[in-house]
Amino acid sequence: MTDGTTVVAMIEGILERSEEADQILLGTIAALSSQYETSVGIRFIEEGTFSDGPWAGEPGTVATEIAIRYDDELVAMLVTPAVLDAAAVRTWEQIGNLISAFCLVGWDIGGEDWEP
Repeated sequence: MTDGTTVVAMIEGILERSEEADQILLGTIAALSSQYETSVGIRFIEEGTFSDGPWAGEPGTVATEIAIRYDDELVAMLVTPAVLDAAAVRTWEQIGNLISAFCLVGWDIGGEDWEP
């Protein structure tokens, strides 16, 4: 069983070490994928519809969606083909709160490295 406190601490560490939204989001999904041994993605809200953002692992049929809100507005979803238990859902919700401000940017680089 994955310890939610440990995973949250990992994400907090990513937030402390990284400044760029893409680094934070990629690090977050990589950590979630590794710790929960499943694929993880982020879907952003763009012009009222969902747009796939970064993924760790192979995207599959989504079984669990965790809303990410910024100022009470839905801005993205953490998604996974895994069915998460109640404790994991609470952890992912907490992580969604931590990364919400970084989900305000669109993700339209098609998987390519981006340099300003």
